Amino acid sequence: MDVGRLHCFVVATKGGDVLYERFFDRFTELEKAEIRAAFSAASSNVRLQYDDQDFIAPYKTARFAFIPSVDTVFYLMGSGEYDELGLVEILRVIISVLKDVLGKAPSSALLLDKYARLCLLVDEVINEGLLEAVDKEAIKKGIKGKAPWE
Repeated sequence: MDVGRLHCFVVATKGGDVLYERFFDRFTELEKAEIRAAFSAASSNVRLQYDDQDFIAPYKTARFAFIPSVDTVFYLMGSGEYDELGLVEILRVIISVLKDVLGKAPSSALLLDKYARLCLLVDEVINEGLLEAVDKEAIKKGIKGKAPWE
């Protein structure tokens, strides 16, 4: 039985500029470009005017979910047990913890300014393509312990 994996997590502006991306599988540069293009095509076909509205789309044998927030869009691609509902819930946890850690909704300028915190948060939630933690307090505690310089 295929347990499934999270294949990649991407944060981009609504205009399509990538702010952060993390691939958990080995993809060639061409495959990464195809994935980015699929994300962009899917988000350009819907209205992204409402924050925190979730969208889903297929990609080859996987699926991905995306949620707009302020001027950014959060994407997560997975397969197997990481179905559409699971992907949306993981994205919601990431966005919610980001709001708590940053003190306000994550905009592109704020994410670039607090880039280290975004990286630590993603590492706390997703470990090598597998879901690590979804408890907000545990994630915040893990980030706090790893980021004494901020």
